[in-house]
Amino acid sequence: MENFKVIEFHRTRDFSNKMNVTFEFIRQNFKGLGKSLLFIAGPPVIATGLMVGTFMTDLQALTSSMARFGASDMMTKSFTTPTFWLQILLMIVLSVVSSVMALSTINNYIVLYDEKKTNKIEFSDVWERVRSTFWMYCGTVFFFFLLLMAVYLVIVIFVIVLAKISTALVVLAGFAIFFFFVYALFAVSLTFIIRTYENKGFFEAIGRSFMLVRGKWWSTFGLLFVLIIIGTVISYVVSIPYYALTVVNTLHNTSTESFEGPSSSMNILSVAFFSLSYLVQVLLGALPNLGIAFQYFNLVERKEAPGLMKHIDNLGTEGPASTHEEQY
Repeated sequence: MENFKVIEFHRTRDFSNKMNVTFEFIRQNFKGLGKSLLFIAGPPVIATGLMVGTFMTDLQALTSSMARFGASDMMTKSFTTPTFWLQILLMIVLSVVSSVMALSTINNYIVLYDEKKTNKIEFSDVWERVRSTFWMYCGTVFFFFLLLMAVYLVIVIFVIVLAKISTALVVLAGFAIFFFFVYALFAVSLTFIIRTYENKGFFEAIGRSFMLVRGKWWSTFGLLFVLIIIGTVISYVVSIPYYALTVVNTLHNTSTESFEGPSSSMNILSVAFFSLSYLVQVLLGALPNLGIAFQYFNLVERKEAPGLMKHIDNLGTEGPASTHEEQY
């Protein structure tokens, strides 16, 4: 029998406890969350992987052919066809949809876990929440894009003005802009979980994210950095077959006197391995996204203490006091 203990979200946690609770949540919900991710985010992720894998295989064949025959106009013709740009557009759209579906699945699963206080989350409940928040997530991505473009235009104008004054000022501004973007990237990292858990508007959620992260930026950065590194290392291990097959294809093309493109079976294997590695990469995105969620609850508890207030309100109705120690 599974020794299940509900994870209390609203708690203050240090770095090691946030790491522990992230992996404990995955252990508790591996089946339910994994099933939800595979059936909800899996189809668009696999479609994206197949399309990108096919595109990369065709591009590799084109590059090898150009290197062999020296036909420089081949790439120009390929890049100016409507089919090429339609492929690019479809890859971007599918990539955004797959990322949105994965992130929405994770965050809505967290909300359902908090509401039901169990890891027996029904797939239908997760799917219903994902459907109801899909356009909110797409809108958030779109508004982030517009905001990024607006900031980019302001920066370009600012740099042009500085360039007329001094090159040294442009260099200093470049460093300042870089650090600003790094800070802002992690300062807004709580936006999606805030919109999901608190049902805030876009700009209100960004403002709240900045407020919560203020004074705890380094802990947010450190947690996400470590979880991203762990996920990246695992995803690279899974991607080894794809990279090995790519090297074999490249060596085959360069070792023959007459140009021979990869066989159809090799192309199918290459696309399949790429799709698998892309699927694993998206699934491993659960690590930093869960870390963001637990950092959100940690920061809310530190600054607003809803969990502590709930314990105080329940003092008269609870049984014998518990130690509230997390046993991981």
